[in-house]
Amino acid sequence: MGAPAKERTFRTRSITVDVDVDIDEQMLEENGYHHEDDCDAELEADIAEDRQALSDWHDQTHGLSLWASCTHEPCKLLTDEFRSSR
Repeated sequence: MGAPAKERTFRTRSITVDVDVDIDEQMLEENGYHHEDDCDAELEADIAEDRQALSDWHDQTHGLSLWASCTHEPCKLLTDEFRSSR
């Protein structure tokens, strides 16, 4: 047998960096970002109603299971965020 392998040690270093970022407010708005004060409460209610209708359809069609674990289409095509918000 040969000589035992040398154990190597590494030093780690942590560095904190401050970064200034310019954000284009118009670009954010075009991509759906808005302040909660500007939120259309009626639209949120419609989304909640649609989600409930889809949930009811899912339960009747695919059985009582969570969307997150449903492997049938169209459920498996839903985003993880949508599927976890049941």
